[in-house]
Amino acid sequence: MNLLLKYKDKIVSFGLLPIIITLIGIHLFPTTAMLGTGLAISIAGLLYDVLRLKGLNFFLLQGTIGIGVCFLLRLFTGYEYIPKNSLTPSLEFMLLICAFIHVTAPEIYRNFLKKFHLNFTSSYLLEAKIIVIFSSIHLIILFFLYNKLIPFSPENNFGIIYLIPTLIYVICLVINIVGIQIAATQSPREQHIIRIVPICNGKIYLTPHAENTTIWDAPIKTLFDGPLRKSQRHAKNLVKKHQSTSHTTHKKKFFPRLILSYRTQGSTPAFVQLYILPVSHEDEFKLSEGYFFTCEDIRQNPEKFSHELRIECDRLHMVAQIWKEFK
Repeated sequence: MNLLLKYKDKIVSFGLLPIIITLIGIHLFPTTAMLGTGLAISIAGLLYDVLRLKGLNFFLLQGTIGIGVCFLLRLFTGYEYIPKNSLTPSLEFMLLICAFIHVTAPEIYRNFLKKFHLNFTSSYLLEAKIIVIFSSIHLIILFFLYNKLIPFSPENNFGIIYLIPTLIYVICLVINIVGIQIAATQSPREQHIIRIVPICNGKIYLTPHAENTTIWDAPIKTLFDGPLRKSQRHAKNLVKKHQSTSHTTHKKKFFPRLILSYRTQGSTPAFVQLYILPVSHEDEFKLSEGYFFTCEDIRQNPEKFSHELRIECDRLHMVAQIWKEFK
């Protein structure tokens, strides 16, 4: 369970839960109200994903469209287009169409995300292909059995009409979860490191490295074990924490700004986010044993500075000069 919570942002098939809930619900309560309930759950999840996470889970979109179409048809046309006892196959067909469009034209989903400036986290293609294959087979068999007028017993009716569609979406959810578990155990875990460097008058503020005091490095650096979307908030909290222990009487609020993201290779891969902390005067934000350097100092004596600083030097120099001119 801890693993699932840790990688919840990568378990994209959680967006299938509203569909699974709706499929189970319309078996127990085959009414328009149940469809409306499923639609409300899908819309709520979709709004949370867009507004809070700045993303768009394809399966939430698929569920909202599929359940929404069935709900509107049943609401305004009664049993004309969705006959009695055919609600589940009709919903499965609508969901199949959405998955088929995504498999054959995935660029539509990508372009939609770009247009509305939403984060792209997964292609969803593997799970969508599973839905297309198994739902197609199921609906073809179901259509063939109905044409042959084979009478279904209550047990067969439950298994063929209601159970199989639900199992298809449960299988997609399980495959995604198992894939995350395998990836987490077989591949080295990438660390997420946040580094914050104060800048002032074209200079950068550094402190001695904790493990080697002859090497200068960013004064604020830490591992971050959380979703990427919360790293900005974590950086702000780090600044507040260090400001309370800094050797200054200034109570001004400082706001870190992300200027660079990069990955380092080695025995322990790391994803690094570099933030700057603009200050107006050099005495506004100081820690023990810190000192202001120019980026030229790093270029002239690279052995005195950390490996990360040598990577970040050019970007820090450019940003520090721009901030100096336009502050």
